[in-house]
Amino acid sequence: MGLKERLQKQMETSDTHKNEKLRTHYYAATVEMLFTGLEATVTKQQGTVKRIDQGRGELAFSAPGLDGLATVIMVGSGRTAVDLFLHRDGLLGPDLEKWIELIYQDLDSTYRLKMIGTKEIT
Repeated sequence: MGLKERLQKQMETSDTHKNEKLRTHYYAATVEMLFTGLEATVTKQQGTVKRIDQGRGELAFSAPGLDGLATVIMVGSGRTAVDLFLHRDGLLGPDLEKWIELIYQDLDSTYRLKMIGTKEIT
């Protein structure tokens, strides 16, 4: 990751992000299961879950120096997408890309990963 990316105040995942580490992850799990996993992951990283709205598929959280929003949506065919949006107030602070990597790694180790972005996992 270059200096420009390191100084970004916000970062989000998407299916076609140029950085493969920041592509949406799809799991063979229910929305409820993934909310439970996200809560555990955020807590493990010394974060606090601020709000869960399963109807909207959102889990808002905060951690020292950042705020985040996880969106969890079942997209069909046994696939549930998890997208992340992180924001920090200043130019310096927590490494947002590292936070996203940690969240996805934790979910990957708990739930069966089906896709990353548009690439199927076999």
